[in-house]
Amino acid sequence: MNFSILSPTDDWIFKLIFGDERNKSMLIDMLKSFLNLPDEEYEITFLDTHLKPESEDDKLGIIDVKIKTKTGKIIDIEIQVNPMKNIGRRLSFYKSKLIVEQIGKSENYNKIQRVICVCILCNNLFTENKDYMNNFQFYNPKTGLLFAEIPEEIYTIELLKVPLLNDGNTVWKWLQFLRSKEKEEFDMVAEMNPEIKKAVDTLYELSADEKVRAEYEMRQKAWRDRVSQNEGYYQDGIEKGIEKGIEKGIEKKRQHVLELINQGLSIEEIKKQL
Repeated sequence: MNFSILSPTDDWIFKLIFGDERNKSMLIDMLKSFLNLPDEEYEITFLDTHLKPESEDDKLGIIDVKIKTKTGKIIDIEIQVNPMKNIGRRLSFYKSKLIVEQIGKSENYNKIQRVICVCILCNNLFTENKDYMNNFQFYNPKTGLLFAEIPEEIYTIELLKVPLLNDGNTVWKWLQFLRSKEKEEFDMVAEMNPEIKKAVDTLYELSADEKVRAEYEMRQKAWRDRVSQNEGYYQDGIEKGIEKGIEKGIEKKRQHVLELINQGLSIEEIKKQL
């Protein structure tokens, strides 16, 4: 193998692997490893990942993988490589969009199907919590009563917290695939499950494809340029803030001198007070 293996946690590579109709069995196997859904639900259909705007001024949303189950449940799978501010609000935005786009103006609320958002993170989100997978639904914090009628659910998976040794959790093997970086690691995890082997083989094929690699490098460069630009804006902001502070200081001192002159003080007396 004379090429480096692309990262399966890159959002574009993740989408090429799990968002492809030809790889549907891989996605189903991964979802079955942690979602609490009946087997018959996994008759899935891939949907457009662009969230429909309500108006021309509405914020556009693009998610990584979006599917519909047999009974109409909507599952959104997101992978987040870099730490992001307001991740909770972003998930809430996507979840709300996925609910709103299910129903027209004159349609009944019973058309709304459950929305499940899955967020896989390459950084720690809940630093004080050791669990690498969390499921959030609507509960009364005092009694623990679940409001099951609210059709919303969020799963968070934090890859950095996943143990190196199998902890017995059915999703562990798939998370080892996502965490892997070297060929030896991918080859080892490929032996754990036939569907994971398919995912590894797909990743190898993508990594060997020159067009895919060129697009991957272009996306990586665009991201680095964006980070560099933001850092430049931040540094410019600091420098402008310092300049403004100096200007304000000079102006304040000038006003003070004028006040002393108006009070009738001599130049020598003013110097002593500055």
